[in-house]
Amino acid sequence: MKKILLAFTFIGSALMTQAQVICAVQSPANIAGNYDFTWADPPGGWGTPDFLIPGTFVEDTLIMVNDGTPGTNATYGNLLAEEGCNPSPANAYAGKICVIRRNTCEFGTKAFEAQAAGAVAVIIVNRDPDVIGMGPGAQGANVTIPVVMLSSTDGQTLIDEMANGPVVCLIGNKTGLFANDAGITDDATLISKSSGVASQLSQSGTEFNFELGTRVYNYGQLPQTNVTVVANIDGPSGTSVYSQSISVGALASGDSIDIFPGGAFSFPQFSLPTYTAGKYTLTYTVDLGIVDEYAADNTISSDFVINDSILTYATIDAVTGLPTSNNGFRPSTNNSTFSTCMVISDPNASRIGAAGVYFQASTSSASGLELTGEEIAINLYRWEDVFTDLNDANLGFTALNSVAFGFYNYTADLQGETVLGMFDTPVVLEDNQRYLACAQTVNVEVYLGHDTKKNYLWNEALYLQPLTPNESDGTYFASGFGMDTPSAVGVAIFNAAELNVGETSFIDGKAYPNPANDNVTIELASEGAANLVITDLSGKVVMNNAVNFLNGTTKVNIDGLDSGVYVFNVTLENGKTSQFNVVKR
Repeated sequence: MKKILLAFTFIGSALMTQAQVICAVQSPANIAGNYDFTWADPPGGWGTPDFLIPGTFVEDTLIMVNDGTPGTNATYGNLLAEEGCNPSPANAYAGKICVIRRNTCEFGTKAFEAQAAGAVAVIIVNRDPDVIGMGPGAQGANVTIPVVMLSSTDGQTLIDEMANGPVVCLIGNKTGLFANDAGITDDATLISKSSGVASQLSQSGTEFNFELGTRVYNYGQLPQTNVTVVANIDGPSGTSVYSQSISVGALASGDSIDIFPGGAFSFPQFSLPTYTAGKYTLTYTVDLGIVDEYAADNTISSDFVINDSILTYATIDAVTGLPTSNNGFRPSTNNSTFSTCMVISDPNASRIGAAGVYFQASTSSASGLELTGEEIAINLYRWEDVFTDLNDANLGFTALNSVAFGFYNYTADLQGETVLGMFDTPVVLEDNQRYLACAQTVNVEVYLGHDTKKNYLWNEALYLQPLTPNESDGTYFASGFGMDTPSAVGVAIFNAAELNVGETSFIDGKAYPNPANDNVTIELASEGAANLVITDLSGKVVMNNAVNFLNGTTKVNIDGLDSGVYVFNVTLENGKTSQFNVVKR
């Protein structure tokens, strides 16, 4: 696991060496731009070039591997010849970047065979919609060309476009490659304190606000004399609610400059007198005053959503309204328990209650394990260790006292889908009390969801507060896997006034399959008659039916609904309710 990164200066020096490493399509224009990737590096046991050395890059045309292996992969449907596990004809990929599907053999073997057939670099396309680290295997040390991995989605984009004509990619360190080239990175940028912001705790600019800032790099060969950075926030209506521009003036080649609270350059704090519920988009833009020859890294955007039902640090999906995961992780050395968590602490926390925890789980294809039947424990702890911040020697996890508990039992194989585990009894929170909300598995084959699209490294360096700790075999880590990979858990909240003494109007419920084409099964801890109201996201009622629960389930046909996201509201005869979102394909 990554150690806590505490010092702003330490973070900054570590990032400068990595910020310019890219995997980018240069042409055609319709798919041009940067792509998320991982790369095989020498410290990992590979013989590959070190991308951290400026000027270490490859730019060339892509070619699909074809080693002549007959047949189709029965699990994934691709040609076995596209997996590159066997030797290809001599010079089959001479002077080209070879594209290879993941699947049936070691990464090192794929890259070595492509190299032997003349490839100048390798792009491995994952079978999942995320990117992972690549082990070298038996042949990785003998691979001397660059090797990167793209997600299944991005990789397929490249493969599809290759059928239409040449696709050219640039892979590596672009420092000094262009004359005029500046950029900013997620690693060195301040964003909102969280993605899911409780409207109950954001009734004024005093209650909710955050600092802005970013680091501007001059990657180009020439010094720049007119560098400007704009920070803009668009509100739910799509109009700007914050816009500030700072001219940082001259920036020497290979140098960087920070716009940071308390520094020589700083943006005003973001705060509004009142907040409208909905999505806000923060965008930073760098302008050189002349043409930037590589403009793909001149803009960074990050969303946060003010709402009354979810707290989370993970990206909130625009369609489902739920915290999302794009990768499943677990510790490399783990023998029993593994938890992903998030911290809650607010001066006005008594305005809200916690009803449950959102999370995602998945299993590896190699394990053959389904999630059906798996049990995930959810917990809300009062984190009563007394400490000020991440630099405090008293920081610890020795006083975690459970105040709410529950289980989520998988009744279907919902790989990677966001689900909600309800507490047995919801609880109202206390002002200025630190809480830890966690989802825990005891199965070492189960991975829990994380969000590699949100990056809180600079936030952590500025505020010095734990955000998404995790736990492995009873030991807690304040920064989890690192704040560039926060856990994708969320907490389902409600207005504290809705919770009566000793009684709650909420009841645990879920719907599956989700997404669904036609029939949806609703599962509740209830029997007998109930009423189901289905609305679209605008609030329009599209279905209002009486239903009957037998053995805790009832089925509903939604075949007549248009594709989209719908809100299911179930009201039982005793007045208790359950609410969840369902996606109609």
